[in-house]
Amino acid sequence: MSSQGAGQPLADSPRTTWHRLLRWGVGAVAATAMLWLSSPAIAAPADSPPPTAPLEQLQALVQPAVVYEQITWTGYVYDETNKGYFTEDPFTVSYQCTGFVVNPDGYIATAGHCADYDRTVQDAILSQVVDWAYENDYYEATPSKETIATFARNWRVDGADSEGTPDLSVSVAYGVSVSGEPTGKELTARVVAVRPPGQGDVALLKIEAEDLTVVPLSDNSDTGVGTEVVAVGYPVSVDLVTDVDFNPSFKEGTISAKKTTDAGSLQVYEISAAVSGGMSGGPTVALDGDVVGVNSFGITDEPQAFNFVQPAQTMEEMLRGEGVENTLGPVTEEYRAGLNAYFAGDRDAAVEDFEAVLQVVPSHQFAQEYLQKAQALPASSTSPLIWVLLGVAALLVLGLIGLALWARGRRAGGTSPPVPTPAPPGSPLAGTVPVVEAEPVAPAPTAPSNGQETAAASDPGAAADSAASDAGSDDERFCPNCGKQHDADAHFCPRCGQPL
Repeated sequence: MSSQGAGQPLADSPRTTWHRLLRWGVGAVAATAMLWLSSPAIAAPADSPPPTAPLEQLQALVQPAVVYEQITWTGYVYDETNKGYFTEDPFTVSYQCTGFVVNPDGYIATAGHCADYDRTVQDAILSQVVDWAYENDYYEATPSKETIATFARNWRVDGADSEGTPDLSVSVAYGVSVSGEPTGKELTARVVAVRPPGQGDVALLKIEAEDLTVVPLSDNSDTGVGTEVVAVGYPVSVDLVTDVDFNPSFKEGTISAKKTTDAGSLQVYEISAAVSGGMSGGPTVALDGDVVGVNSFGITDEPQAFNFVQPAQTMEEMLRGEGVENTLGPVTEEYRAGLNAYFAGDRDAAVEDFEAVLQVVPSHQFAQEYLQKAQALPASSTSPLIWVLLGVAALLVLGLIGLALWARGRRAGGTSPPVPTPAPPGSPLAGTVPVVEAEPVAPAPTAPSNGQETAAASDPGAAADSAASDAGSDDERFCPNCGKQHDADAHFCPRCGQPL
């Protein structure tokens, strides 16, 4: 057996070879994938977002949560002077407002003045009484309308069961079909809480419904001058010149200033969006669809867009006071996820999300429409070549793994030949590669040289000494496979396990 010097480079162990081959194979797969992604000819196709305007995206987010409101006040007018009611039938006044869903269980936010009995409502009812008294000769002297109007300070408006306050009824209708209700169907709402204009001008309504689409309230931390906003609502003036429908208007603008009212106790946002009568109570939203304010009031006879909204946090305060949470709910979360996927061009994700919405709310009109739009998007496709390349690389890795396992098995079984290593520097064989000896066989007998007999024949003791000298000392034995020095009586290499 050829000896080796300690400290020389050792041959790879089976474990090292296995790790090296595995790393090489994984690197080959990664290189194949990078080649596919970087090659223009076979690059993976990017999602193709559909051409849409920002306002369209905002409409899709907000409109399913916007509702039309019909506010009706009913009162019996009592004449303090004549000690009697003018008529047996009540007088009624109706107003149009807008609201938006803030909780999926039927909670709707709106403006406080839409549900507050104020001077405007009272004057509207009394004006009807003036007209009735004049037309029906209620007074024998037949005074003019102007004169009759001066008598109104002695009149009182009562409800059916209350004195001094008329009865209020509120009905809402969806602008789109949601929650199983068709567009335009009136749903009765009850008033949960009201803050009049001097206290924040917000109100909370409740209808019997569930799984409604919700718009989230902003915390107003990023709301400032210059913020782009869109005011949403149902303007009465539009219905005067167009066919009546339940599609709200979206008025674009910005926040022009932050102001205060009521001696600095309340903050309001001045906006440049054109908010008109009927849009009161509707949401003013940022471009991400979050509500930054509630449409509140404007300035009469102002020729330019000059309106004010109450911060969303004023509405949030009312919700907390009533124990109501502005939570989106599963339907809204799935719906918004579907919209995000659709506008990003992700067909499969959009279809999955809209179908999930329709499983809960089959009548969700916007989910139906955008499901059809999503299905019309081009399907994602992958070049067949990439699968071929990745398949070849995977087979290559498997082949290398198999080869490494086979080689490891052979070495563990002692059938693989020892790896030759160079001789140590300074030895007579330095710079050469030792030849691995074959299995020892008994040499054929040879004739004595120069007439002398062999040491074994003439002196058996000398032959034994010669054999011991040829074998070398016990502490100079090395493994033929990895070069590890071992004891003379060792049967296996302490490093690689090679039989000795």
